[in-house]
Amino acid sequence: MKFKGKIAVWFWALEILANAMILYDLIFKRDNIIALVIGGVILNLVFIPIIVRNYVLLNDESITLYFGFGKESIKVNEILEVYQTHNPIASSAASLDRIVIKGRRSEIMCSVKDKTKLIEEIKKINQQIVFRGNF
Repeated sequence: MKFKGKIAVWFWALEILANAMILYDLIFKRDNIIALVIGGVILNLVFIPIIVRNYVLLNDESITLYFGFGKESIKVNEILEVYQTHNPIASSAASLDRIVIKGRRSEIMCSVKDKTKLIEEIKKINQQIVFRGNF
């Protein structure tokens, strides 16, 4: 089952504002055109894949997070705990409304639009998982 990633308003605003600033400088200032073009290309090489490739795949065996160029996976039978967080540090999520899926050897953070449905589906597969928070 595929769950679309959640992209917060602040993330969209950051992407639009950064591109608008580069475009403004390209149109009105015209100095350092090469640096601005390179900066714009790099900016969009980072942001666009995050916007386009941002989802979670859940099957009977694993949960796989696709985020930009990255891909993380954890086996469902290794999941110990699932909880909510708003921690902004080191996450593959474009929203602060995040879920932490903690396994025996690893953990992943993700942010999905239909968090409740994802939790329900995980519970169906593995009833041994501890769920903290209001889902």
